Amino acid sequence: MKIFRISLISSIIFFVLGNIALLAHPGHGTTDGHSLIHYLTEPMHAMVLAAVFIMIAASVTWMILRKKKATERA
Repeated sequence: MKIFRISLISSIIFFVLGNIALLAHPGHGTTDGHSLIHYLTEPMHAMVLAAVFIMIAASVTWMILRKKKATERA
C-alpha cells in the first residue's frame, strides 16, 4: 500500500515536471503547436497523455477492488 502511494506520487511528479520541460520546444511536428490535435497526435505529448490515463485507470481500478474487498469482509 505504501509503495503504491510512493510510486504513484513519484510518477505524477515525474510526468508533471517532464511535461513542464517540454513546454518550450519549437520546431517539431506538423500541426500547430498550441492545438488539441498537436497534443493528441505528436508522440512526445501523446505518451505523457497515455501515461496519465493509465495511471488514472489503475487508480480507479485499485479503489474499486479495494472497496469490493472491504464489502466482502463485512
